[in-house]
Amino acid sequence: MNHRTALMGVLLSVVLALGACAQNLPRYRGYAFDAMIEDAHVIPLNDAESIPALKGYVREVHWQLDKPISGDFTVSVAENEHSAAYIGTLESREPVHIISLNGANLDSHPELETDESVRFNDAAAVGKVNVLEENRLPKGDYVFRLKVHGSQNWDRKEIYVQVR
Repeated sequence: MNHRTALMGVLLSVVLALGACAQNLPRYRGYAFDAMIEDAHVIPLNDAESIPALKGYVREVHWQLDKPISGDFTVSVAENEHSAAYIGTLESREPVHIISLNGANLDSHPELETDESVRFNDAAAVGKVNVLEENRLPKGDYVFRLKVHGSQNWDRKEIYVQVR
């Protein structure tokens, strides 16, 4: 065996090991970044069935806050130990999508938004979104959708949020 063959064997072993590590994380479920909303940490949601507000929600929610928040909120995201292997370097966060689980009528206005992850004829797709008039939510139960883009991939979290 020559040096080239040995080197290829080592490289193949490293690639397979990294692939096995990445396969252990569910894809696009938020494990590749950390987030905070207001001063509450986003943590894994272990039992969505125990939350009555999520009973009729059609998508899977895998995250929650470690405590309820007030209606005034800020959202921050950061890299974690899985970021480099999965999304690369964190580059941006899309606007937060907020779904009211109580049917609250949120004051908003329509705006156009581009989505760089969907392209037509090499141009970003454009869609209409409703933008909140203010960063204040009434008391209730919500799902916040956070999506981040990295240098290699993207990831998202769907977070159960209580406003009290």
